[in-house]
Amino acid sequence: MPSERKEWNGLNARQRTYLEAIFREDQQRENDIRLSQSVSKRSGTATQWRKIPFSIHADPAFTGYTAVQDRLREAGQLDSGAGATLRALQRRGLLSLSVDEVEVVPLGFVPQTRVELTRRGRATTRAGLEEPTRPRRPAHLLSEWLWKTLVTVAKAGQAGLPADQLVGKPRFFLGTGYRPQGRPSRGYIDLVVVDGSTRDQAPVAERRWMLTERGHEHISTYRATYREWYPNVAVNLPHE
Repeated sequence: MPSERKEWNGLNARQRTYLEAIFREDQQRENDIRLSQSVSKRSGTATQWRKIPFSIHADPAFTGYTAVQDRLREAGQLDSGAGATLRALQRRGLLSLSVDEVEVVPLGFVPQTRVELTRRGRATTRAGLEEPTRPRRPAHLLSEWLWKTLVTVAKAGQAGLPADQLVGKPRFFLGTGYRPQGRPSRGYIDLVVVDGSTRDQAPVAERRWMLTERGHEHISTYRATYREWYPNVAVNLPHE
């Protein structure tokens, strides 16, 4: 990245500190989204969560400091010249600025400045900090929250996972017979009727999620790969 490195070298120390603080928060948010079990419900689209609050235009006694401001305070770089530094980075095409409103009790709605790294800004910061770009997940692998769901069903074994324990969108992407966003689901799990009664009860039919043959095959084939991608998801399955 010779051009990005050159861009980084052309920044002064203060501008680099601001860019790094925003970049760290951007990456923290991206990581939180990646680990989220329900991205659409918690955080919205990337165009929304990448717009990071920088400052709330009110007394900090009421608002406190944003995450980016806290990073800059630790670096000793948060002062009245913050706006000029942000505008300088904006002129270079490294970030964009926007203003909206946020409710602050007891002040009501007050203006809030948000910052968003551009692709150029993100690439420039990575080059300057010598941080590699996170590799893209291959299309045949599940996202972490779908993999975690598949493992949960697999751990239930032959008894199956009660239907009410699998809620939200995972079933549409993993279950047979669904077409999320117009595309066939993976078909790794299926909702089947089983006998959920005990010796002391009359027969009771329950619906439970169980792995399909495709689900078993997927886990068997890519289990080691998933351990590398998602080390925090324990994969101690019955058939192991």
